[in-house]
Amino acid sequence: MKFGITGIVLLAAFAALAFLIMTNIGLENLDLKLFEKINNPQGGILDKIMIALTKYGREFVWIGVVSVLFILGKKDARRTAVLLTITFLVLIPAGTILKDEINRERPSISDDKILVKNENDPSFPSGHATIVSAGAFILLARFNYGKRIIFSLILSLEAILVMYSRMYVGNHYPLDVLGGIFLGIGVSALIIACSRFLEPVFSRIDKIGRQ
Repeated sequence: MKFGITGIVLLAAFAALAFLIMTNIGLENLDLKLFEKINNPQGGILDKIMIALTKYGREFVWIGVVSVLFILGKKDARRTAVLLTITFLVLIPAGTILKDEINRERPSISDDKILVKNENDPSFPSGHATIVSAGAFILLARFNYGKRIIFSLILSLEAILVMYSRMYVGNHYPLDVLGGIFLGIGVSALIIACSRFLEPVFSRIDKIGRQ
């Protein structure tokens, strides 16, 4: 029940934020000011770290997480891998459709402040923030005890750094990232809430693990 309520509340917050952005009601200036404070590359090792996070922190890390959980993990880990996979498969097309519908432009800044070339798709919500926040939430929900929580906390920190990097390298405004968080966690919470309906899938995965 708590996951279902969390999901509904966060998706409602996403819808409200998307409406405010589409109608440009009082958020643009604040968003721009916050972006300018974060997007202030100084050169050196920090720039390289942020570039690496934004390039590799989504697909490489989270495909790896799913693979490790499914191949090397036990029953709970494999089930978590299934939840992550379903969540990502829902969020990727949903995020693309929402980007096109909301159609917010990417940040327009000087070339010296863009560390990674902007993609051609619209800006809201951040696809990176959507995926990594969803992944981190599922891990924290499933692996929140004993030594497992260390794994969840490390990947949650990775997710936070990836989201920050998207603003640092000049690809997204803060509200793009916030929208991605609302969408990613909202959908992942609803999928966890509905996970009892996935029992037939889980049972087949459990049989594979026993072979």
